[in-house]
Amino acid sequence: MKNILLLSLLFFASIGLSAQKNYSTSTAVVRFVAVDDNDIDAINKKAVSRLQANGELSFIMLMKDFSFEMDKMQEHFNEEYVESDKFPRAFFNGKITNLASVNFKKDGKYPVTVTGNMQVHGVNKTMQTNGIIEIKDGNPIATAKFTVTLKDFGIGGLLIKMVADKINVEVTAAYQ
Repeated sequence: MKNILLLSLLFFASIGLSAQKNYSTSTAVVRFVAVDDNDIDAINKKAVSRLQANGELSFIMLMKDFSFEMDKMQEHFNEEYVESDKFPRAFFNGKITNLASVNFKKDGKYPVTVTGNMQVHGVNKTMQTNGIIEIKDGNPIATAKFTVTLKDFGIGGLLIKMVADKINVEVTAAYQ
């Protein structure tokens, strides 16, 4: 009798564990556009992201993977703006704070709030933003839009006065 009870408990525990899935992608898209200058527009299609069953969310990307329409802008961005040789990566590690509102088993769009730590240019900053988790054919697609003040991350100097102090960021991650 004890063996049957133990087997039953293990069976139901394994069902619960298999229902919780971790998702990842190596093709998340991060785009930014300067708030007051639409000519400053760059996209990175190689960000790596992971969404765990417990709501933990992470992104990592190489700053040199941002591409611009004009080569000279890309050169200035990497050499003078974000100093990609000195600070090659940007990170985000956070958590969906209202994970219970997302039904990973049912297609639909679910508003989420994400809080975490973003590191750009070697500077860490706590961030909170709203986004959407869309479940489509059993896989999540995360999207978010937020604004970043560059001087908060130590990006400044003469170039910031000539270009932009704030950028609008759009993130899309289609997970598998």
